[in-house]
Amino acid sequence: MILKTVTLASLLTVGPAASAAPSPDEIAKKALESTMFSTTDAQATLDLEVMRDGQALRKRRLTAWVKRASGASRSYIEFSAPAEVAGTKFLSVEENGETKQFIYLPAFKKVKRIVGAQKSQSFVGTDFSYADLEGRDVKLWTWKSQPDDKIQGEDTFVIEGTSIAPDTVYDRLKVWVHKERYIPLKTELFAPGKATPDKRLVVNKLGKHDDRWVTLDSTMESPEKGTSTRLLVVALDTKSAIPDGKFSKEALER
Repeated sequence: MILKTVTLASLLTVGPAASAAPSPDEIAKKALESTMFSTTDAQATLDLEVMRDGQALRKRRLTAWVKRASGASRSYIEFSAPAEVAGTKFLSVEENGETKQFIYLPAFKKVKRIVGAQKSQSFVGTDFSYADLEGRDVKLWTWKSQPDDKIQGEDTFVIEGTSIAPDTVYDRLKVWVHKERYIPLKTELFAPGKATPDKRLVVNKLGKHDDRWVTLDSTMESPEKGTSTRLLVVALDTKSAIPDGKFSKEALER
């Protein structure tokens, strides 16, 4: 989500228009803290398509719910198709600088917490990992500016972040941020010790929803594996309130 990350969790992003030339920390704050859905409550239906060499390997459909309040961010995901993953559920709770993740696999009928090295594993057979579904606290990165660039004809700020947190899946980020909308149009994620990106998230299409700019079509690429996962927004609701009970371990087992 660099989403949050860049990740599924950074999928839908909105931001204000730029005024003066901002610092790299200001760009990072606007671009990376307005992630997933920049609203209190949001629900979206999403299609995931895993590709190799331009050929579709597998498809997934899911519904995601997100709630942000009092400095906490909670997300709940449930897969509906195909049958092999239907009923799989995922919960992420981010509060006080800590992220807790849980997954429910219907075949085992139990909830499992995602911890440690498991966060680098593939999320339901896609190019997204569990780490990609976490939010990123901009204060845990040191930011510097790189030369401005163009992405798909759009002017972008380019910033690079270096992690100061221990045991991180990625220790460096490079982000191309739309100068007017502050949406990351491309994000490269570097695993510790690597000079080339482990992952690359690219925005294919932006659109307006309720007067907000959002990412409607994006692709997470894994250059070394030669695979990619395309993420398409099928439906989006940012006006309906979501009950707190949706974001609990108990809800995973229902």
